[in-house]
Amino acid sequence: MTTASATAFRYPAYRIALHWGVVVLILTQWLTSGAIHRTHGTLLPPSATDLLLHAIHNYSGMTIGLLVGVRVLLRIFRPVPAPSGQPQMLQRLSGAVHWGLYLSLMAQAATGFVTAYLWGGAGQVHVLLWNVTLALVAIHAGAALLHAVRLDGVLSRMLPAFAGLRMRASEADPG
Repeated sequence: MTTASATAFRYPAYRIALHWGVVVLILTQWLTSGAIHRTHGTLLPPSATDLLLHAIHNYSGMTIGLLVGVRVLLRIFRPVPAPSGQPQMLQRLSGAVHWGLYLSLMAQAATGFVTAYLWGGAGQVHVLLWNVTLALVAIHAGAALLHAVRLDGVLSRMLPAFAGLRMRASEADPG
């Protein structure tokens, strides 16, 4: 469904920055997670690089928790209009995936903190939550790709202003 009203609302720059900042931090978590295993339970002392990567992983995780907390507060106290022209079921699914992402990321930040500083046994829950987060991220990214293919303007609401991929539904080729 292609409607010009789907692009009527665009997220403010600070919300776009929060979104993409969390994306970068999640990628950082993934890239630094291997250092966790190399710094714990090995017979050899960890390398300075692994200790640095471990610290980056810990502090990035705490930052994700804080940023997602801000996003949740914004979503509650400053809600944004849903894209018009989208079926009610898609709007409900979108909301469920977004709230699932918020909850899994905040729970992951909390269990990561507990694992690192209070009780290592929480690590199993932390890993389980990582798998839940990855599944939700895959669904979220898949939906974004679907909106990009449909050219319905939903994706452009969250793309940075400098992105060449932004397209309003009115600019889409109807044929």
